[in-house]
Parts: sequence; C-alpha cells; structure tokens
Amino acid sequence: MKDGTARPVAAALMASMAPLAACDEYATTAPGEPPGETAAEVQQAAADQPVEYALQTFEVVEYVEINPDGTMTLYRFRDGSRYRLDVTGTDFHGRDSIPWDPDVWTEAPLRPIHETLTWADFELCADCELELTEVVRLGDSAGPGAIEGAAARVTWSEQLGSVVVGSTFLQIFDDDGRFVRRVGREGDGPGEFSRIMDAHVVDNRLVALDGAKRAWSIFNLAGEFIERLPYGYSPGPFLPVGGDRVVVLAIDQSPEATGFPLHLADIDSGVPLHHFGSRGDARGSGPYANSVRGSVTSRPGTVWWGRAGSPRVQEWSVDDDLLRVIEGELPWFLEVTETIDPTREPPSTLLRSLALDNREHLWMTTRTADPEWREVELKRTPGGWRVSPERRIGYMDTRLDIFDLEEQRHIGTYLWDSPYVRLIDLGGEPAVSIVEYTEDNGPQVAIYRVGWPGSADAS
Repeated sequence: MKDGTARPVAAALMASMAPLAACDEYATTAPGEPPGETAAEVQQAAADQPVEYALQTFEVVEYVEINPDGTMTLYRFRDGSRYRLDVTGTDFHGRDSIPWDPDVWTEAPLRPIHETLTWADFELCADCELELTEVVRLGDSAGPGAIEGAAARVTWSEQLGSVVVGSTFLQIFDDDGRFVRRVGREGDGPGEFSRIMDAHVVDNRLVALDGAKRAWSIFNLAGEFIERLPYGYSPGPFLPVGGDRVVVLAIDQSPEATGFPLHLADIDSGVPLHHFGSRGDARGSGPYANSVRGSVTSRPGTVWWGRAGSPRVQEWSVDDDLLRVIEGELPWFLEVTETIDPTREPPSTLLRSLALDNREHLWMTTRTADPEWREVELKRTPGGWRVSPERRIGYMDTRLDIFDLEEQRHIGTYLWDSPYVRLIDLGGEPAVSIVEYTEDNGPQVAIYRVGWPGSADAS
C-alpha cells in the first residue's frame, strides 16, 4: 500500500499470496509462499467456499476473499476502520492500482478475532454435584392435556407459558402447569402437521417448523392458524434471536448451504437470509458429521453449536462472525472417530444440547452409556442394530456439565437415568425438562432450575 492505493489483485498476484486456511487473517507479517502453487490451484480451492489471502505493505494489512462465484471482495484498513470493495476479474484489465475513493469503498464492521480455548485449560471437578429445584409439572392424567411420549420437547415464553411439542400437535400450559389449549393436528391441511421439529413464540406469533413438509406453520397467540410458509431446506430445532428472525440448526445438502450448520431465517418470508457457522469446520468427517446440536440460550445475537460426535463447540454471531471455539477432549467425552459394534461396545457419548447463562457459564448435555447397557436387548434392522424406544432408558443416560468460561473451571455434573433430558430457555436462563411418571404411571413434563453452591438457583 502506498499513497492511498491498493496494489493489483489480478490472478497472477493471487497466485503469489498464500491462502490463510491455517493463519490468522489479521496476521502482522505476510505468510510464506507455498512452493509450486499456481493461480489455477487457487481458483480450484475457491470453488467450494471463499478463500482468503493477505498482503502487508507499509504497515497496512490488506486481504481478499475469492467467492464461490468467482467474484472477489477486497478489504483494507484506513484510519482505524475497515472497508470493502466487491470486484470481478475484469475490473483489473489495464489497471495497475485501485484508488482510494470513499464513495467506492464501503465501510465494513471489523470482525472480532475469535478466542480459542481447549478443554484441557479447564479445572475439572470430579465430585461437584449440581442441584435441582422443581419449577412446575405439566400434563393431565387424560384428555387433550395428557403428555404423549417420553421425549417431549418444551419451549417457554412470557406470552404463552410452556409449549409442549408433540409430533403433530402443540399443547399450551400456563405457568402454574394448567392445560390451556391444544393447537394443530395430524394432516395436510392448514394448521395440520406431519412431523413437528420445534415450536417457539416468535415476534408475538406461535411458530412451528414441520420436518416432513419443510414448512413453517404460523398461529396467533390464541392458537388460530394464520399461514404456512415454505422453508425449503433441511429443518431442525430453531432458536429465536430477536424480532422475526430465528436460527435453524441442521446440515443441508443444497449447493448454497452445503456444510453450513446454522441458517438465519426471516419468519415473514420463511427462507434463510444466509447460511453460516462453519469456518474451519465446513463439512466434518466420521460418524455423526451431519448431526449438529445447538444452544437454547446464548448472548443476544449469538448461538453455540457443535457436532453430535465431538466435544468441539463454537460460538457464532448471527452476522457470521466466529467468536469462540473450545476444542480438545473431555475425560467423559472423546471424539467419535469410527462406528462402534453395539453388540460389543457401549453406546458412544454424544452431544445433545448447549446453553449459555447470563453469568458466562456454558451448559452442555451429553448422552452417555447407561452402566447396565449390556443388559439391553438389541434388534437387528435393515439399518443396523437398534434399541427399541421402551428400552432406551436402560441403554443411555443424560449427563449435564456446567463450565465457568471466565474462570475456566468445571462447576459440576448431574446425571439422569434417562436419554430424554432437554435444556430449555426459561425466561433467558437455562433450565431442564424431563418426562417423569406419577404413581399411576402417568407421564408429566417436569421442569427444573439447576443450581450449585453459591449460585442464584441453589436450594
């Protein structure tokens, strides 16, 4: 950089700059040049995702993103701000510089440099136990308020109270646990469902995502159907992130979304605004590579996610900024690198859900092997060995661990003899829901606050 101009960024120059796949994009020295790299190789690498390059001249760092469609985005820093310019290869024909012009270069927010920790950085506590305090129980002994199934998903909102998500209907309960109404039913008509993935109150509307139909069904708070909007991508659980926007967690194979686990969608249109959340980990490999899990609560405008078979988790802003990474292995949660033989080996530990509370504590639930897993009979199916739903409680447990991110210490653990424990957002703070049974074997959803010595929720 000299006299306010950016040096040429034509293909020949691209070939002379090293991809930053393994470098800090804000490095203060230029990376070395890989031997034998050509412009053709650079363009091939750009076919699947943006490729970043950096060049430092006269104490100013410049970097370039080559986009999948062949266009380029130039970035430069000037007077403490970052600016961008979208260009094509033809923009450089016959030119040897790009002049500085504030009407051409657009100011772009600085992306924060993400923080990377390893689980080995955390002080672990083997005998620190978490404490549960019951909040409410949901479910009638019979009728439309009866809970169906052992794995009910629950969401909460100030406007409605608790919403229990069934496969083809929603049940509304007030904050005292009284049944209010049932919304939806099985079918293909308006307000009917085939397989509900998740439901939340979003922008004063009750919104459910149907996995089979790949569509949003939208109701008012009285349960009256408003409209159905197509989603079009692989559906999954979703997280409201403010206004009418939500983040859907799923891996989709569409060309524009391949490998991305997070999808910011606008409920008013139904379709994603953008796909994000995969920098440095776009596709994954091994078992459970396409099974992703996310957070139920987080800082405003952010979401945590990880792959089911890995303890590596990431925090992203909804504007596509990688904020934090925690990687490595935990003593009870090792990376799943190969498919097990379930007739000989215990079920793998798998990530189930994440949450971040207001005190920067990261909550992680994992599904772990029950000590009596060998006693459970397996059934051979065309898809492999399976455990029948009624036997899964004897085959897998759920473990909750909470970590203090600021002090880098493990706060405690709680273990349930059930694979169906879920984290929920209870007024901005994480809580736990689990189906428990009354003396006459009636299912109820029990919601608990979780505490530990010195916490606000300690009993």
